[in-house]
Amino acid sequence: MPIFFHQMLKVIQILLIVISAFLMMSFAQVKAEIPSYNLDEDKHLIVDYLYRLIAKPEQNKLNEVNDLSSNEWQQVHLNNGDLLIMPGENWIAFELVNNSDKTKKVYLDMANQVRINAVALFIRDQYNDIDKKKMELQRSNNRSVKVNVYPHSKITIYVAITSSAQLRSSLKVYSIESYIEANSNLQFQQGIVIGGLLCLSIACMLLFFGTGSKAIIALFGYLLSNSLMLAVMLGFNLYYLFPAFTWLVGIELPLLSATSAIFLLAFSTQFFNLKNKFYNIHRVVRAVCWALLIYMPVSLQLSIADNINISMAIYVLLEFSLIVLGIYLYKSAARLALLFTFVMLIQLIFVLIVIVSVNWFDMGFVSYRSSFYGMLFWLNALMITFILSYQYRYQLADKQLAQRQALTSELNSERAQEELFTLQSQTQEDLENRVQERTLELNIALQELEEVNRELEQKNTLDELTGLYNRRFYDQRILAEYRRSKRNLTPLSIVLIDIDHFKSVNDTYGHLAGDQCLAWVSQYINKSLKRSSDMAFRYGGEEFCLILPDTDAKGALALSETLRESIAEQPFIYDNKNISLTVSNGIFTYVQQENVTPEQIFSCADKALYQAKNHGRNQTQEYKAQ
Repeated sequence: MPIFFHQMLKVIQILLIVISAFLMMSFAQVKAEIPSYNLDEDKHLIVDYLYRLIAKPEQNKLNEVNDLSSNEWQQVHLNNGDLLIMPGENWIAFELVNNSDKTKKVYLDMANQVRINAVALFIRDQYNDIDKKKMELQRSNNRSVKVNVYPHSKITIYVAITSSAQLRSSLKVYSIESYIEANSNLQFQQGIVIGGLLCLSIACMLLFFGTGSKAIIALFGYLLSNSLMLAVMLGFNLYYLFPAFTWLVGIELPLLSATSAIFLLAFSTQFFNLKNKFYNIHRVVRAVCWALLIYMPVSLQLSIADNINISMAIYVLLEFSLIVLGIYLYKSAARLALLFTFVMLIQLIFVLIVIVSVNWFDMGFVSYRSSFYGMLFWLNALMITFILSYQYRYQLADKQLAQRQALTSELNSERAQEELFTLQSQTQEDLENRVQERTLELNIALQELEEVNRELEQKNTLDELTGLYNRRFYDQRILAEYRRSKRNLTPLSIVLIDIDHFKSVNDTYGHLAGDQCLAWVSQYINKSLKRSSDMAFRYGGEEFCLILPDTDAKGALALSETLRESIAEQPFIYDNKNISLTVSNGIFTYVQQENVTPEQIFSCADKALYQAKNHGRNQTQEYKAQ
């Protein structure tokens, strides 16, 4: 019986080998066909494509991958649209078809990751002409390139992706309108998430100014570093600003992760007052912080993959250590230790989710999952803030208990003093005086707080020397007025004002005279504004800026000329000396020209000012868009 059984197994093995060989021969004879995408739709998610992996980068030759009958090509279909990228040089191929009578201008948009080294695009048309393009990195952490598909034609797209690790990405084809809309929506969502975290961190900073609590300033640093970390993960990084310096790729991740860990340890130390109550634990925490500080410069010498793994290990060990600390403090009857342990456990789960998504499922730091990462960062921030708010709740309860105890003691004292009428009257009078003093002190404190708030608001928006709005406030207002002008289809004029030969005033009469000169000119600028909606700013040095909503070029020119003539007619008097001053003005009026941003509005006005300077000064020039 056993011999028969072994013979049957051998027969089955031989049949399987024959069937497998037959299937492989049949598969080898099938020619790989390039999937096509018709551009009648506004957006395509690339789910069908040909795939080929080349181990050595020096084999990057289009004529080698152009052989579509090669057995090295794989026909791929993915429902979710994720591109599986292996270490080395990955090639994918697909076609774009235009059956219309117009040229289709589309964008190819690929989710970027820090471990992607380079992405090149090869376009082959129906005449076998080859055009090579580079997919540029965008602020949304995507790589995109613009492609033209002519009427009644098709092109073959070859994408070469060089990666240092196995990861996933995604590739989409957009029309120009859909690309702009998708990119705007994505940046809007990311702006809300990142801006919200920044606002929360700034609120903690302001709260620190009011309370002086070290735990709050540590929380501010933790939230700020997490905000910057999220911004880097979503594309707002140094490499985007300086694409020529490839060594900047991923440089922020280890630095921000170490900084975030240091601030979280500092928050825990201040929250539980470890220095005074658990000094040995405080020494260990301080040693860990020094180790993280030493790691930060060392991380600059490590690879991106090593820094990512080390950063994840830091977070896992940190959260696990804080959980152990919380359990120990709970056993030591420390207040809120159990809640702290629970929050650290939830954060450890978040960290593990990110690690699993990055390493096991190769999700990576891609913008298409910005909502996912934003939700994790926001939950993390809210839970930490919740712990701090709960601590203040207990402090308020302690204060109320102390007040109730004080009130009880006072009542007992009054009952005891009822036996002596004279002593009771004296005590009552003393008590009333104390209440009045405390009320007066409270009112004074409230007034001082209101004055500090007003002074802080003025310092943030006003220039101390001239009394005009400062440049920071200008950056806020020009964006708001630009949007309002674009929404209401109203003109928006910008006037740049520069004092002629201001340097000679400083050189001849001294910088004190120059400061008074700036204040004198600012008074004339304020007098020239007739409407409450018009605003004047000191942009920098001797340069001023006017924002004139609902004002066309003619109105801006009339206001500028009136201001210029009034300054030229009246000399500036310093130390009983008459100093003649003139100004040059540059005007630009935004009337919903295409592709004009707030920065370009200022740039055009600056060009007009430059023309006024070059044509002899003491004049107004208007820049007219082509």
